Amino acid sequence: MSNRQGVFISYSKKDAKWLDLLRVHLSYLEREYQFTIWEDSKIEVGADWRDEIYKALSNTKIAILMVSANFIASDFINNEELPALLTAAEQEGAYIFPIIISHCMFSDIDAISKFQTVNPPTEPLVAMDDGQRDALFVKVTQEVKRVLSLPANDSSSPIVDNLPSLEEYQAALVRASVISVFRTHTEKLGLTIKQVYELSKIERRKNVVRVIHELEALGILTKTKVEQLSYYKITDFGTTFIKEYYTI
Repeated sequence: MSNRQGVFISYSKKDAKWLDLLRVHLSYLEREYQFTIWEDSKIEVGADWRDEIYKALSNTKIAILMVSANFIASDFINNEELPALLTAAEQEGAYIFPIIISHCMFSDIDAISKFQTVNPPTEPLVAMDDGQRDALFVKVTQEVKRVLSLPANDSSSPIVDNLPSLEEYQAALVRASVISVFRTHTEKLGLTIKQVYELSKIERRKNVVRVIHELEALGILTKTKVEQLSYYKITDFGTTFIKEYYTI
């Protein structure tokens, strides 16, 4: 590992609002630990922006990729920033932390999909509420602090790895149970939350409600209201998605 100590945030300007939210959390590290956290708003008026970016890239120990359809569509990111960051990861041991902003083709892009994401590609920031986003940004901040505090020759793996926490594992079980109910019971009108709760045998109704609303937000379920009752059923997109990602 080299003596690189910088954090480089790669993002699309169209996603600047998500950068601003993340920077609120990372600013603590800049103030308390004097780490250098860089993104292109730090380029001063009149400076050679390309030169400034390459200087920052040369000092990068952690690259945070704020991945979205906008990010993937950016020619500059894909032709300039990403190759340099991937080289730093391969040759200098830099860490790559992808944060999934919105549904996109992340999983199809070999160059970046090999890195473990902070949040699953199926659970992007746009589908989270404010509390969930803050919790994720705290997780990122803690991990950045930990990695930047490592000795230069320490090759420890980041906490953001393939092992889910107990809470994440339990949430995945609830989600799988709800999906299984919808796959098994294909009534024409759909199922109410009460019916899903009873069929799934999940202990807490609020967990069923949360998952159903999450799947609806992702476009996996659609809602139809009949006589003040809401019925949910799997969409065509949901059927394709479930077949690809779930084996139940």
